[in-house]
Amino acid sequence: MVMSYAKKGNLRKCLSDIVEFKWQEKLQLLKKIILGLKVIHESSLVHGNFHDGNILISDNYNELFINDFGLCKPISDIQDSDNDNEPYGVLPYMAPEILRKNPCTPASEIYSFSMIMWEFTSGNPPFSYEECDAVSICEGKRPKIMENTPKCYTDLMKKCWDEDPSNRPTVRMLENIISQWIDCVNEYYRINDDENNIIIPNIDDQQLKNDMLEYVKANKANG
Repeated sequence: MVMSYAKKGNLRKCLSDIVEFKWQEKLQLLKKIILGLKVIHESSLVHGNFHDGNILISDNYNELFINDFGLCKPISDIQDSDNDNEPYGVLPYMAPEILRKNPCTPASEIYSFSMIMWEFTSGNPPFSYEECDAVSICEGKRPKIMENTPKCYTDLMKKCWDEDPSNRPTVRMLENIISQWIDCVNEYYRINDDENNIIIPNIDDQQLKNDMLEYVKANKANG
């Protein structure tokens, strides 16, 4: 039934289109992905194999579906397991702790989400044009930051791929941050239909205002 709606196929097949989107559109897609992951994590589950090939997209990009739940399991089962788990997954999306044979946790899937964030800036899967192996990832190798990526976005992405799982944000934190960005950027464009007379929205949070302007600047740089 889901496949009949997901006419675009999986996310990986859509990256060359998504990289050309305006930033507010990219953020909307990321929010939909994190909301799907939130349902899983707040049901006390982990997906177990979260990557761009397991996210399906509808024809108009309005809906996204996380699929392939063959490795999905309760977090309680993971907590009771030993620390000698055979790594399984698609290498670039596997967190360092997974590669060290630790069990998959919600934080591990936030790492996977960071790779999807990066894909939205490059249009390609991570490490498509450079060698990378499990040892390199465990030693801290991450994809190169793409030119014209907003600093606030880069900072959040780096938090998501932090070596220490406890330093990574939760799905709820990501939902909150991304939602604020979307609201602010949309408000900027709502009140600025004339580029010759720019109006800055009245936002009390100075950092949030700065973030908004970074996205506007990046949109202009990307044409």
